[in-house]
Amino acid sequence: MESFKGRYFQTALSAIERIGAATSASGIGDVITRMAASYGYGHVCFLASAGSHQPFESRVLWNVWPKTWAEQYRISNFYAHDPVAPRIRQQPEMFAWSDIRLEDISPASRAIMHIAANDHGLRFGLCAPVHGMNGYQAGLSLAGHDVERTPEANAAIELVTMYAFNRFAMLRAREKPKTTGLTTREREVMGWVAAGKTAWDTSVILSISEDTVNKTVTAAMHKLNAHTRAQAVAEAIRQGLITF
Repeated sequence: MESFKGRYFQTALSAIERIGAATSASGIGDVITRMAASYGYGHVCFLASAGSHQPFESRVLWNVWPKTWAEQYRISNFYAHDPVAPRIRQQPEMFAWSDIRLEDISPASRAIMHIAANDHGLRFGLCAPVHGMNGYQAGLSLAGHDVERTPEANAAIELVTMYAFNRFAMLRAREKPKTTGLTTREREVMGWVAAGKTAWDTSVILSISEDTVNKTVTAAMHKLNAHTRAQAVAEAIRQGLITF
């Protein structure tokens, strides 16, 4: 068998070069799809980490999953019971779906795996988690029938997955609208508004007048294009201008 430094390394290097030249998420996804297919995986789903308040669809970076499966997964809220989901968040190492022992998961989770394999042809699955210093960041899930299950193939997939996620993140960062610039004082005041403090409370905490607090909130609302304080707080949190 060839070592990873042979054919597999060249396959990974070629995919990385093409991902680096890609200018869109679909361009990156196409490279991943072709590489996965070369190892027998016909289905691909690349999912990014996000806050629990965000819908599942907003976390998808790339998806070439059977439409019938994707639709059933969404409508039936399979994500809540999918045994792969918690494992990919907790385990940094690559793993196969078959590594999940059926006796260790709930009946609902076993049913999902059965439906995926028997009703939608997702018989052999592989997951490549992406973990950073702050924990889980993303995960690539692959599925197919006659797949190459060698350590060398897995190593190539894992290497490309990590590079692809970085490229996805870079493109997403470029596409995001620029955040609204709040002054340090505006951020401080809005932070206390988010914490539920009144104008008087905030004036005491920051040693400024209540009138200054109200004027600062009004200025922040204008910059955030918000009609109410609640809207301003929500927009400031969304843009990462304040934490809550």
